[in-house]
Amino acid sequence: MNKETASLPELEKLLTGGETTKKDLDDLAWFIEHHEYEHRVVDVRTFIDSPEYLNAEKECWSSIKDDLEELFAGDYTEAVFCEGIGAGKSFKSSIIMAYLVYKTLCLRNPQDVLGLAKDSQICFINMSVRADQSKRVVFNEIKGRIDNSPWFRTKYPPDSNIKSELRFPKGVTVFPGNSRETFPLGLNILGGVMDEAAWYTETKDHDVAEEIFNALHNRIKNRFGDRGLLVIISSPRYVDDFIEKKMSEADTNPMIFARRKMLWDSKPASCFSGEWIDLDEYRIPKDFEIEAKRNPEVFKRDYMAIPSLALEPFFKQFSLIEKCITEEIKHPIDENGNFYDWFKGKRHTSYHIHVDLSLKRDATGVAMAHNEEDMLVVDLMLQIKPPLGGEIRFADIRNMIIEIKNRGFRLRKVTYDGWQSVDSIQILRENHIYSETLSVDRDTCAYDTLKEKIYEEKIKYYRYEPFLKEVRRLELKEGKKVDHPPVTGSKDVTDAVAGAVLMAAKAVGRKATVSFF
Repeated sequence: MNKETASLPELEKLLTGGETTKKDLDDLAWFIEHHEYEHRVVDVRTFIDSPEYLNAEKECWSSIKDDLEELFAGDYTEAVFCEGIGAGKSFKSSIIMAYLVYKTLCLRNPQDVLGLAKDSQICFINMSVRADQSKRVVFNEIKGRIDNSPWFRTKYPPDSNIKSELRFPKGVTVFPGNSRETFPLGLNILGGVMDEAAWYTETKDHDVAEEIFNALHNRIKNRFGDRGLLVIISSPRYVDDFIEKKMSEADTNPMIFARRKMLWDSKPASCFSGEWIDLDEYRIPKDFEIEAKRNPEVFKRDYMAIPSLALEPFFKQFSLIEKCITEEIKHPIDENGNFYDWFKGKRHTSYHIHVDLSLKRDATGVAMAHNEEDMLVVDLMLQIKPPLGGEIRFADIRNMIIEIKNRGFRLRKVTYDGWQSVDSIQILRENHIYSETLSVDRDTCAYDTLKEKIYEEKIKYYRYEPFLKEVRRLELKEGKKVDHPPVTGSKDVTDAVAGAVLMAAKAVGRKATVSFF
């Protein structure tokens, strides 16, 4: 028998004919121990390399074989692969899916073994961001591997009359899905691959990747317990995206197999020149020197699988943000929420305050800035969070501004973002504080001014962690709006600072006057 493995019928026929070898006896012993199988299951490395199966020994990198060998040797119910562009993610997806289908078809009666009704379908699904990617990239790669495999062609070829899915004998089906449609969750899903899961639609209140994952995971768990496998493969987007959450979860969940790999950890060394250079604290191939210098943060995200603080950072030179921090200025509010006695206004100096209001969910941001020769100085940055289950009192913010005025600060202008600010503006004007609305979201003018001052080192501020956390994570969206990352993140303090800085910058060269009403 010139085969790597035997099926049980073939082995029985051979044994009754009297021709036996040590391998035949070994196969027989395996079938006695695994009586539910019709075909002996080979390990995933043999499945990849052998001409009888995928015949991809030369095509498949050693790193992929090593990862999959370790994955399928364990009792994992989930796998997370966070890898850079060009690391063979779709290739890996197709092998995983083909091997899951293969192992299921090796069963004598999959429905009986898995506790399903006789005619039930057993489904595998590959999910992608878009329908065309799901069908064209991952699904077609799976189909190509199966169509070219002698084992599948001779034993369990999919129905050639059906093009939208791979329908095998024994009621086993593979079909594509995407993040923008309702997929058939009513089916018995034994395994799935979520390709580029970090790039599914995501908003502050809606994370499609997490919703799809939960739906698939619950379906697998409810139908098959711990016998199924759900695989997430993606390059990262930013620090709080879906795949980063799963990578963190894997640290404490032994049922999750996780790998993070830079491109050069995946591809063979022969693909690179062998010369290395430094990028921050990392060593990278010299082949990528130009790309790394052009945009280090994007390069780390795309090639090193290191998530960005923001998808498209508005501030790309974080070191300059740190350079503008000075010890000359201190946060003026003590641990009890009161101003320090030393917090007083300077004579002949005009100050500008901007308030980014909120009520229940978001924090309110307050900032004050003034001109000092050719330098802008941020005197106050404050994040006010609503109490648990309560609301922010707008009167408290107005009273704080009035107290600032009473401390000798000549408030040239106080601006609000416009949201529910009419009443506050009227009351401040009654207290002889000129106030009006200012939206920093209408265009990028305020943030462009803040960036310009930071990059030119023409601004000073103290170390205030809420501001530093927000400013590092700001994103430029569609080239016309500065925003925080979806789902998590905020920009309350940075909005307030940008507004105050814009007003202070506009006041340069103007006569310092105070308007009273």
